[in-house]
Amino acid sequence: MKRRGPPSSRGQERRGSHGRGSQPNSGRRRPATSGSGSGSGVGPSHGRATSAEKERRDSSRPLATKGGKAGGFNPKGRWVIGMHACMEAIRVRPHAIADVFVRVDWSSSESHRELVDRLADVGIGIQTCSMEQLAHLGSGHQGVALRLTEEPNLDWAALAKPGQQLILILDGIEDPHNLGSILRTAWLTGVKGVLIPEDRAVGLTPTVCKIASGGAEHVAVESHTSFGSVFQQLKDIGFWIYGLAESGKSRPYDLKLPEKVAWVIGSEGRGLRISTERLCDELVRLPQVSSGSSYNASIAAAMALAETCRQFGKPE
Repeated sequence: MKRRGPPSSRGQERRGSHGRGSQPNSGRRRPATSGSGSGSGVGPSHGRATSAEKERRDSSRPLATKGGKAGGFNPKGRWVIGMHACMEAIRVRPHAIADVFVRVDWSSSESHRELVDRLADVGIGIQTCSMEQLAHLGSGHQGVALRLTEEPNLDWAALAKPGQQLILILDGIEDPHNLGSILRTAWLTGVKGVLIPEDRAVGLTPTVCKIASGGAEHVAVESHTSFGSVFQQLKDIGFWIYGLAESGKSRPYDLKLPEKVAWVIGSEGRGLRISTERLCDELVRLPQVSSGSSYNASIAAAMALAETCRQFGKPE
């Protein structure tokens, strides 16, 4: 996960997902809407990480027990757990696989045999370890874990080019299951990148990669110390930034979305920070029949992305 941007202040005020607040400031012309409705709701990359030389492993080599932060596992790189997530990593970036661990009795499982066969096809061996050791990486490991030396990078030069572009900005998502679900949806709806704050937000943990079911291999996640600078950078290259908040005047399907769209999703239970609301070009609310609660962050993101795909004319 890439980090960029100047230092930011901590403890910024947040507005709850159902609170009312000031509308965002923007001097830019607002894209046209197709109507109004009621309802409520919620810089350049530093470059690709250098891939370490692939470490050829033998299944007889035991798991190291020193130097790691999680049960002896090497803390360097990015750990991926879970069958679907690991299979996609093998398919997309086999050159970046540095370590593979599978459960001791992997040969008794058809899915594990298939995974080991795929690894063999690209010349990568395995190490075995107990299920208890793998649990140090995450409870949903399903008997397999990979260590990768790279991750997707956000191509800012491509974002600046004309044409349809879609970005997500997450204002403090802390639940790894939410980030994982959002990444899975982002992958399938054509999102180019997910921007997160450097502080008080979950990053690409093993559990996030597992829940993403392969999405973490396709969608870049980039952390920033200052949302102000990255919002301005997006605006400078033509993005219109929509924040999901109850105080919004329009719903997603009331909008005539431009070619370049960035959706901003607030944190679990607290919504968007007031400072983030003010950086948005427009606040948008999701329809719901009760104002006593709000959508899960991953569901809110999926609703906004689905409408964007519909307007972009992407395949159903």
